[in-house]
Amino acid sequence: MPRLRSTIGKLGLACIGILIGFLSLEGALQLRSRFVNPSAVPQIATVPQVVPDERLGYRPNPNLPGHDSRGWRNNFSPLDRADIVVIGDSHVYGSAWPQLVGTRLHRTVYQMGIHGYGPAHFALLLDEALTFEPKVIIAAYDYGDDIRDSYRFVYRIGKFKRSILDTVFDSSFALTNTKSQQAIMQAESIDPDFLRRKYLNCKNPVEVPDRRLQVVPDILASPPLAPLSDDGTLPRVMAFLTDRSALIKILRKRFFPAAQAHPHAEDVWPKLCLRYRDHTLTTLFSPAYRMLALDDTDPRIVEGERIALLAYQVMAQRCRQPQCSFYVMMIPTLETAFRAQAESSLGHQSYMVDLWNAEGRARANASAFFAREHIATIDALPLLEQLIASGVNPYPEDGDIHPVEIGYDAFARAVVEQLERDGIGH
Repeated sequence: MPRLRSTIGKLGLACIGILIGFLSLEGALQLRSRFVNPSAVPQIATVPQVVPDERLGYRPNPNLPGHDSRGWRNNFSPLDRADIVVIGDSHVYGSAWPQLVGTRLHRTVYQMGIHGYGPAHFALLLDEALTFEPKVIIAAYDYGDDIRDSYRFVYRIGKFKRSILDTVFDSSFALTNTKSQQAIMQAESIDPDFLRRKYLNCKNPVEVPDRRLQVVPDILASPPLAPLSDDGTLPRVMAFLTDRSALIKILRKRFFPAAQAHPHAEDVWPKLCLRYRDHTLTTLFSPAYRMLALDDTDPRIVEGERIALLAYQVMAQRCRQPQCSFYVMMIPTLETAFRAQAESSLGHQSYMVDLWNAEGRARANASAFFAREHIATIDALPLLEQLIASGVNPYPEDGDIHPVEIGYDAFARAVVEQLERDGIGH
């Protein structure tokens, strides 16, 4: 027994010594990364892309290069007036198509947009837009996420938290149907803040603890998903160490170089992430991920659609008073832009069909609503379809929802052609 205790004691001391050695080496590597040859990797203070806003939750940071003093991404000082104001999400913020519209129509265009904004945000931005006394206001309607984002904003979910209530806005957009309110609460308790997005995102496939986290329709029939998303303490600890330990990063790079590459989503989730190829074009479809934002069996999406259409109605009514022409620009998902080209080969894929049908219903609902409310629309879909049919890909090959330059040029052409037809041209 004394010999056993002695052996255990020696092993314990050895483990402590190894641990101290690893910690010492980790500390040395961290110090080296900070102080050795600091001029080779200058430490640049990052400027946050957004800043808090009490009404909008957040807005673009005016201190970023290329942003004006109001925070919007315009390469000039804020104007007192603009002929056209474009309001939108990342499709407006990350592209130059509004400026192309201005160049081609010889008009001054001011853009107001940032990622994550939706129609409910646009309704609150209208006061600021009208200060420019524009002849035209264009508000985007992105079927990729605007419906879901409108719900999250009004209900102050996730990052869409506002520090104050806007009495007129909040009372105007309030839901009065008790049954619908209860269904929304039930859906949120089952799938808080759409946590399934993490397990459907083809841009960053992760290990899925439970396959029920990748089921989209009929959320009200699902068990609570938060407990299913717990991937265990050990994986979380390993992920934490891998992300922060310089020593582990060196060892992984030296002995497991293949693990450094991100896996291809179409290999990890072949039924959810579909690689499309034909004789000239290739891209990646993410139908389940897109479907999550258009699934009308989810009461939150139904509510988001109600909010979005109401926001456009409010904007159109207010634009009529100063005789400003109001347009809604409908922006399809990547998958719907490719539908005419890909349906013959992928028409058997259930999530593709579900997405196409869900987006088709949303587009039909919007078109009927806009016609009834006499709201003018601009549709980017036909010109995107023309490009694809001609063998030109308006989107990246990695499935990014944001078009490449020629795709955004199609946006600009759609706007210019519609405005010229309506007599708002040169």
